Amino acid sequence: MTTQTEPAVLFDVTDGVGWITLNRPKAYNALNRELAEQLLDAVIRCDEDGGVRAVVITGKGPSFCAGDDIKQMMTAAESDGHAGAFLKTLTVSLHETIATMAHMSKPVITAVNGAAAGAGFSLAIAGDVVLAADNARFTVAYTAIGLAPD
Repeated sequence: MTTQTEPAVLFDVTDGVGWITLNRPKAYNALNRELAEQLLDAVIRCDEDGGVRAVVITGKGPSFCAGDDIKQMMTAAESDGHAGAFLKTLTVSLHETIATMAHMSKPVITAVNGAAAGAGFSLAIAGDVVLAADNARFTVAYTAIGLAPD
């Protein structure tokens, strides 16, 4: 659905640390299909790579993750009436990501900058260790848009 040229998630392994960076800074790293799928892929790669001893997840730009991409959800609803399918796709990917993080034998550190809202809140607190910058803000946000939390 997007014409993004850069990957939605940056992934690198340096000195045994898997660095996962949410890379949609203009959208405050809101979860869209690409980001959700690429995040799951990066977490699985960290889990399966014996050379990765720890994982750090952070967000590029002013926000860790602003939750689901409401604009993309509305576009899906308007174009084909499938906002529910869009949400289910994101939810399945996010829950699988969090389950993989929870069962991983390696420590997962979430480095939270700016907002961690909605699904971003869930992702942030799924880390074994949560490092919050001075500007970090945590909010569930779901009820403000009429959704139930994870």
